[in-house]
Amino acid sequence: MAPALDIVLVLLAALAFLGIAYGVHRVLLGGAEVRKLSGNMLVTCPETKQTVAVKVATAKAALAAIGGKEHVELSKCSRWPERADCDQACLTDLLADPEKHSVWSIAAKWYQGKACFYCGRPISELSHLDHSPGVISFEGKVVEWDRLRPEELPDQLASARAVCWNCTVTEAFRKEHPELVTDRPWKH
Repeated sequence: MAPALDIVLVLLAALAFLGIAYGVHRVLLGGAEVRKLSGNMLVTCPETKQTVAVKVATAKAALAAIGGKEHVELSKCSRWPERADCDQACLTDLLADPEKHSVWSIAAKWYQGKACFYCGRPISELSHLDHSPGVISFEGKVVEWDRLRPEELPDQLASARAVCWNCTVTEAFRKEHPELVTDRPWKH
């Protein structure tokens, strides 16, 4: 009787292991869904044909992925609350290539290979753990790129100049407090 009990225990342990492995797999799928769809996204509104900023309800999408289903809906749109009852047809385009619609990816791609307008140093790769580089906006103001309205980002970047974070801070201070700045020409 003892060998039969051993076999049952081994089978139960194997089933428990498979259940845990399946659970971890489903949670990882949910995490991948969150990573893929998080942050501000830019899409073309099918109704107005204009660029709008949206956010996906990532928690709902992750829970659906964990459950083995696909359910994606918007949690925020720059056209809401006026058009909150729209059919969210823009999701079709977004889900086809989320990376292409990510505001972060758009900015990162734009900064690649660019140098600072003021100091000439190359702009390093964007990082969530570092300060954001800036741009010289339409109005001639120097602002960090992530402070721009997401739906205006493509238009702003089309004519903007890249500015490293150090120069962004320096130029913002110079514009806000000109009485505290003394310009001295470089001596070589």
